[in-house]
Amino acid sequence: MLCSKNVVHNLYINCCSLLLVAVFLSCNNQKNAESEAVSEKDTLAVATAPVSPAVPELPASVVFKNWEMGDPQYMAVIAKLYEAWDTELSTDMIEYLGDTTIFDWPNGIRSSTTKETVEPILRKWRNNYKATTNTPVSLISLHNKDLNQDWVIAWVWNKWESAQGKKDSSLFCDNWRLEKGRVVYMNSSENRTSGPLSKLLNSIPAQ
Repeated sequence: MLCSKNVVHNLYINCCSLLLVAVFLSCNNQKNAESEAVSEKDTLAVATAPVSPAVPELPASVVFKNWEMGDPQYMAVIAKLYEAWDTELSTDMIEYLGDTTIFDWPNGIRSSTTKETVEPILRKWRNNYKATTNTPVSLISLHNKDLNQDWVIAWVWNKWESAQGKKDSSLFCDNWRLEKGRVVYMNSSENRTSGPLSKLLNSIPAQ
């Protein structure tokens, strides 16, 4: 009888051991399967992630070449700046300008404003016109990775009436550089347009 009890006891121990081994193997296999699934998912994500094309060899004169899309909010800053210029209170532009801002104009003149001079300078510039209408037709926010600079490239259809009553219009390309959301530099080029293009630009609703 004692022998029979020992046999039963041993069989019980062996069964429990086998059961524990089976449970361990099952859990281990499940963990391995989950780990493999995560690893496969990560590998797939890396494989499908968009790869930025390499910058090609360009002439040494191309200083600004490594670009990516910039902060979209900077486009709104420039749009509001044009809108402020077109109002009778052009000094509203001040909140969009840096402590110092440099302007390179199409006529080859460079001018600048500071916190101390910006208000009288803006009034002086704006007093040259009875009315102006700047209609942005393209605003592109860009970030230059090489120089860590933020720019907004603006194509603007500008119509104005001078203080003497002369009316004219022109298409401008204005390149604005911003730091912390404020303009610190702008260069502008003027582009005379053909009759058909002028007609098309005039059909665009003003802001």
